[in-house]
Amino acid sequence: MGKSIAVTGLVLLAALSVLSGSDRQSRDFPASPSFIGWPYDTGGARARAIMALVKTGPASAIALARRSILSDPISAPAVSILGRSQLYAAQLPEAHKTFMVAGQLGWRDSMTQIYWLDQAIQAADYRVAAERLDALLRQFPNDENGSKLLALVSAAPEGRDALAARLKLKPAWAESYVTDVKNLPNDQLLQRVDVIRRSGPGNWACRQTSSFAQQLINSQNLDEAQQVWRMGCPSSTSEVYDGGFEQLDTTRPTTGFDWVLSNRGDAEISLVQDPFGHNVLAVEVSATIALPIVRQLVVLKPGSYRLTWRTPDTGATEAQALRVALSCGHDYADAVPGSAVPGRAPTFTHDFVVDGRCPARQLIFWLAPRGRVRLDDIALERI
Repeated sequence: MGKSIAVTGLVLLAALSVLSGSDRQSRDFPASPSFIGWPYDTGGARARAIMALVKTGPASAIALARRSILSDPISAPAVSILGRSQLYAAQLPEAHKTFMVAGQLGWRDSMTQIYWLDQAIQAADYRVAAERLDALLRQFPNDENGSKLLALVSAAPEGRDALAARLKLKPAWAESYVTDVKNLPNDQLLQRVDVIRRSGPGNWACRQTSSFAQQLINSQNLDEAQQVWRMGCPSSTSEVYDGGFEQLDTTRPTTGFDWVLSNRGDAEISLVQDPFGHNVLAVEVSATIALPIVRQLVVLKPGSYRLTWRTPDTGATEAQALRVALSCGHDYADAVPGSAVPGRAPTFTHDFVVDGRCPARQLIFWLAPRGRVRLDDIALERI
């Protein structure tokens, strides 16, 4: 019983939010006239039942709730108010019977869904729990209590499986599930990572998962951030995301594992197209020092890696002005030149050994003073 009351109390405000206009008037202005007198008293009686439940306790609300049902016997909200009153009055068998009736009257009553969600969790029936929570969140996708209910269902692996199945249907709350994560504790962040993983690739847009990945990066869950990113942004088969700059959007803020371009005024960077319509990064540095023109955060296991890149429409001497670093910091001292790949001009390569000094590294391309290059087809593979 204690658990039922604790769970149902989470979304009491959400349940009240679906009241009709006359209910809100009677609740907010209890002295205002209302229709009391058969058969027009449904809204007024229901509002008075809620007022009694809040002000004087559940027992006094039961009679008014029954009166409301007499006016409108097929109203799920009216029936659920009676069930709620019985529940808080510790009349558990009666409340269960009442919510059985309310459950047959549709899926739109919040309190009914919360009750059966709680019953399903107690019975470890996570498929039903996920269905009830789905019904609730489809009506209130951004409800402040949604995260608490999602955490209850997600606490068990079976619950995460069931939520993944619901999210594959792309309900209205799917986007907030991966974007409204800023204030979640770490255990709930990791629950959502597992749900996304269980839902499989192809169910998420990159714009949805990128903000979630950034939150995971901020909380130092780097491996999980990379997993989430790749579920929604699978544009590369190498360890580098978007090595051909096809997904680069210079009009929006960068997040997660996007390429980050230099914002200095003495570095001119733009996207141009090759003869086949593919993007190429065109860079020119007017500074008197080498500049980090483009970088990307990469999460790598210790081992040896080979980086390759192309410099189309760039002279051999100009291409040598480009240096690259794969390090824990942003130090030009770590930058090294590439070696031309025989027979594959204008392709360059360099091999790196990655140790365990840092959980994530910065892949940074530096361009020498007054350098001018075009950069494309960046790939990083383990060897």
